[in-house]
Formats: sequence, structure tokens, C-alpha cells
Amino acid sequence: MLRALHRTLRDKCLAYRVNVVILLGTGWSAAQVAQVLLVDETTVRNWFQRYQQGGEEELLAMNYRGKEPSLSTEQQDELAKHLDETISLDSNAIRRQGITNYELRRNNS
Repeated sequence: MLRALHRTLRDKCLAYRVNVVILLGTGWSAAQVAQVLLVDETTVRNWFQRYQQGGEEELLAMNYRGKEPSLSTEQQDELAKHLDETISLDSNAIRRQGITNYELRRNNS
């Protein structure tokens, strides 16, 4: 059943979640699965726990919640315009723009 689901998935992230359940179900350890799929072992355990709690529906649910933006809507529009008009060779140039013009804190995460 999970293998059939896996074949239908086009989203790589969702397919990895199904891979986790299949591999753990065949006797692989969480550490082995994490190493092969190049994901964190905690992520492997979390995905498997989600499957155990709610089956396929819970495993495939995308429940990401972002934080509130640091920029106002007006500032976001201004930055988007700047990005449309300027070619930035890396993300550091964009970060510097945000720090300089919008007094954002430096966050290296």
C-alpha cells in the first residue's frame, strides 16, 4: 500500500516521508534511514511518529507555520521592487540590503 502511494507522489519531500516508513518497516534503523536519505535522524523519527499517529494522511500533511514577517507590507513591496531591479549574486547581498535599509538584526541561521 505504501509502495503504491510512493509511486504516485511527485513531491520529493513527501516521497522521502513514505520511504522512511517503508524502510523502518523493513528493519532499518532510524540512523541508517537518515544516512541514506540525507535527512536528520530526528526528522526520520518525527515522520514515523506522524505515520503511527495518523496514518498516510498525517504523514503527508504539510503543517508548516512561519513566523510573522520582520518587514511591513510596504517594506516587503519595496524590497521586492529592489530585487526585481537588481541582480544579486548571492544571498548575502540581499541580507545586507535588509540589514542596511530596514534595520534588521543579523541572523546567521
